[in-house]
Amino acid sequence: MRFDSPCKEMTLDAASLPEDTNVKLFLRHAKRYDNPVNGDYSVLLLTPEGILMAQEIGKSIDRPIGNLYASTVERCRQTVREIAHGANIEDPQIESKEIYSGSAGAYRAQDELGVGWFEYFYGLQRNIPEYTGRSTLYGEAKPIVDEIFKEPGEKRKLDIICSHDSHVVVLASALFGLKTGIHGENWCRFTEGLFFTGTRDDFTAYWRGEKKRFQNW
Repeated sequence: MRFDSPCKEMTLDAASLPEDTNVKLFLRHAKRYDNPVNGDYSVLLLTPEGILMAQEIGKSIDRPIGNLYASTVERCRQTVREIAHGANIEDPQIESKEIYSGSAGAYRAQDELGVGWFEYFYGLQRNIPEYTGRSTLYGEAKPIVDEIFKEPGEKRKLDIICSHDSHVVVLASALFGLKTGIHGENWCRFTEGLFFTGTRDDFTAYWRGEKKRFQNW
């Protein structure tokens, strides 16, 4: 599959995807405006650069597009909409899902433990309870994977799911052993994500040039 991405590893991963199966793309939204003064990230929308970024990805896709899903946060819906527009879909039907809208564990750790955003994921990856409270990496990742494969999708089509950096990092950490720094080193980039093929009980994931098969995970 052709997939021209600012994250070049994804372009290479896409080229290795099988042609005869459904593919699910789980990615972070495109570039957004900077952090808000009042701390309300939910209102931040895509920048003009982010809109163009999503459209260019859509223009490059040479596979029929199937189901479209997004976080309830508007910048994620924007990203899916602009990818679809780039792929010449004028009125894309996007289903918003709360499960893709953020990490409850990270917000709980911030409120209850005073743990910073990057510290929480650093702790998840290394099983440090003082950073994570009662959360675990598998516990964070499993519901996301369950939801990704809830709908099988049509063969040869690309289903697109747009979420946030937290969910991409959780999946990459749980499935590929991603390690990010306590200050956010090696963090996921705008529009970066994973490809999935297969079924919930037997799936293959693609991330940063690596491919892994998971059975009964």
